[in-house]
Amino acid sequence: MTVAGQPPVVDVQNAQRTTILSRQLLDAVPVPRMYQAEGALAVGTKVSDQYVGGARSAVNPRLTAHMSVTKDTTIDVDGMKMNTLVGGGDSHPDHNDAMTQEVTVQTAALGAEVSAGGPHLNLIPREGGNTFSAATYVGYTNGSFQTDNLTQDLFDRGLKTPDAVDVIYDANASIGGPIKRDALWFFGSYRNVGNNNIVANSTYPDGRPGIYDQRVRNYTLRLTWQVSPRNKLTAYDDYQWKYVGHLFTSGTDVQFAAARRPPVLKYTDAVKWTSTVSNKLVFDAGFGTSVNAYREGYQPAVKKDPFTPEWYSSASRVDINRSTMTTAAPPELGTYNFRYMLVSTMTYVTGSHAVKGGVQWHIGQNWINRDANADLTQRYRDGFPDSVIVYDTTTGLYDLLKADLGLYLQDSWTLRRLTINPGLRWEYFNSAIQARAAPAGRFVPARSFPEVPNVPNWKNVAPRFSVVYDVTGDAKTALKGSINKYNRAYTTDFANRYDPLALQSVTRNWSDCDYVPGTSTCSTLVLPTNRDGIAQDNELGPSNNRTLGILPTRRADPSLERPYDIEYTLGITRQVLAGLSVTGAWYRRDTYHLEQQVNTLVTVSDYASFTTPSPLDGEPVTIYNLSRAKQGLVDLLDTTATDRSRARVNYNGLEISFTARMPRINLFGGWSADKLVAVACASYDPNTFRYCDQSQYDIPFRSDVKLAGSYSLVWGTQLGVAFSSYAGLPLAVNWAVPANLFPGGRTQSVTVNLLPPGREYLDRWNQLDLSFRKVFNIGKYRVDGALDMFNALNSNVVLSQNQNFGSTLGQPQAVLQGRLLRLSSQIKF
Repeated sequence: MTVAGQPPVVDVQNAQRTTILSRQLLDAVPVPRMYQAEGALAVGTKVSDQYVGGARSAVNPRLTAHMSVTKDTTIDVDGMKMNTLVGGGDSHPDHNDAMTQEVTVQTAALGAEVSAGGPHLNLIPREGGNTFSAATYVGYTNGSFQTDNLTQDLFDRGLKTPDAVDVIYDANASIGGPIKRDALWFFGSYRNVGNNNIVANSTYPDGRPGIYDQRVRNYTLRLTWQVSPRNKLTAYDDYQWKYVGHLFTSGTDVQFAAARRPPVLKYTDAVKWTSTVSNKLVFDAGFGTSVNAYREGYQPAVKKDPFTPEWYSSASRVDINRSTMTTAAPPELGTYNFRYMLVSTMTYVTGSHAVKGGVQWHIGQNWINRDANADLTQRYRDGFPDSVIVYDTTTGLYDLLKADLGLYLQDSWTLRRLTINPGLRWEYFNSAIQARAAPAGRFVPARSFPEVPNVPNWKNVAPRFSVVYDVTGDAKTALKGSINKYNRAYTTDFANRYDPLALQSVTRNWSDCDYVPGTSTCSTLVLPTNRDGIAQDNELGPSNNRTLGILPTRRADPSLERPYDIEYTLGITRQVLAGLSVTGAWYRRDTYHLEQQVNTLVTVSDYASFTTPSPLDGEPVTIYNLSRAKQGLVDLLDTTATDRSRARVNYNGLEISFTARMPRINLFGGWSADKLVAVACASYDPNTFRYCDQSQYDIPFRSDVKLAGSYSLVWGTQLGVAFSSYAGLPLAVNWAVPANLFPGGRTQSVTVNLLPPGREYLDRWNQLDLSFRKVFNIGKYRVDGALDMFNALNSNVVLSQNQNFGSTLGQPQAVLQGRLLRLSSQIKF
């Protein structure tokens, strides 16, 4: 049973920027049934990938707010964190949408109960009740429901086949009710999603389009036990089965170079106890797990036995100018990671005072192993051999999250019209590298390494403070401001980068000819292996890492500090009419304790410079070549950048938004503008200095527009709308400097950007989605039929293009998928 009420349109007690998405609203708005897309409805948020009609939904797109980093996004289920350990926590489970009653999206001024400073999504699960109820959702579309949006202009630019839908289906059933009336209830759901998408410019040898095929199933159950009038116990289990047959991007040889994820089982579990000790005191405690396991490997016919002729000849081949991949996928990846969490909160509320304190304790483990055909990737430039990326495979790391502990206290004190919200969070983070061994590979011997504790061992505080002033005293105008510190989120990713058995690589020259030993110069020997398309050991130039895979080549300074953000917000909210409010706000975010990396064995003076014309516009470009005496000397030390003139990130944002909840209308949206300026000049490699200080360039504010909601028409019909207009992404022109331009021979691969920041951007991404639905009430049954139209204007805006200088520079790699119709039906009783 769920009891929901309408929140006030003006919150005169909290400064958080919050968007509440009810189940009723989510069912009415034409949005894919995934929480990333639902979170992207909020003003100020961005999502990393397109999802027209749910296309590519199983790719797990990343959600950010106010240009936050992806791993600072927090996904909670009933207040318990469900981020996995992958990528520092930026990977999340595939959620069962039918289990969600409400989604709360917070994008700024987060309280002390939340650690990271990115968007915070809390998914409130549904519960059973004393009455049996059930619901089914079925949605379906395929390629015949989609309009072609490939134009002659896109074709002439090199887009031969655009992104498109092959077939998408979503079957979601749920049922809930009493096990024991007034005491024990259940709610369960099953979901089966199939999502096959055609990827731009990717085909089989016979011309068939390449299809990124995915399957996801969820088996979810929630139990609620009212132990006593004051005590409640809930248990939540969500088991997820996922399979990806072909995982690849534009320009991939689908038959051989697409990766594959065999079926795996992942799950999230949570148990939570809530006790209303008195009418002023509430206590809760919970325990949860998040387990994520998968293997991203080769297609069955591509994997070869090590050190056989087929293994050497089956290396992945990448053309860095054309952005293509053939023969094999990138190095195989296998991971098994799990997170355990224990959380507890206590809330004490009086008439004008509310205090909330709690503890959040997370531990976990992460295994990662990597392997690759030939232990390398062959790189080409417009079809000509250029270099190879050599790996220290086979590798296998095992790292521990020993403690991610947070203790917090959040106060809220109302003094007449003024509400003060001070908070304090203390965090302890500790991870470790486990002792491991690995067998010999093509370029590394068998090796073993001891355990390394305290990687890192951080203790930090994060104060939070906000104020809200009820200007008029009638809860219709609220002035809000806040200043908050957020520590950067980490999982085992910090230990991963220093684990000596993590995947390491080095780029070496390769011209597909026999080299004079110790050089990158072709010898005069005429060998049958010359120009055979296979990188032999005698064809590889000197290594840029003499201890690859043998000794740890990267370490953290013992005094390395944890990065953090300071966020400032100031805004005003005004109720214009009953049910209609407007908000104007300013946001600023400054990042501190940024990292800088130095090679203790190499300095800037060890590089020799030369100038060459830019192939883009003829402008002189300075390139730096490492001294041959220092080639291969690597001892990377990560330290904290102390000179903010050389390392800083500053964000500024403006936002105007509205919320309208009136009879027949539920609508929200707004306009936001962002500007992020990064200075990243604290490096030992002078090739990175080009355009490293964005403050020296005219970086403009870039604006987004959002609108979403529903309008009830006549005769039980309803119109839903979701409109987003995103500023196009910034463009670069990356030039891999040819080896023949280096005086005396190239000692390392160098790529520089030829385009100043703020110069060029992709076109604006406008997407209008519409939904027309009709409700039939037949006895106790409610039947809801819908026709959804995604990308109703059939936009074909380019979302990404080849940014590598060469014959295919500017070639579109992804465009917004064409207009797509989806039929769906819901039955509830």
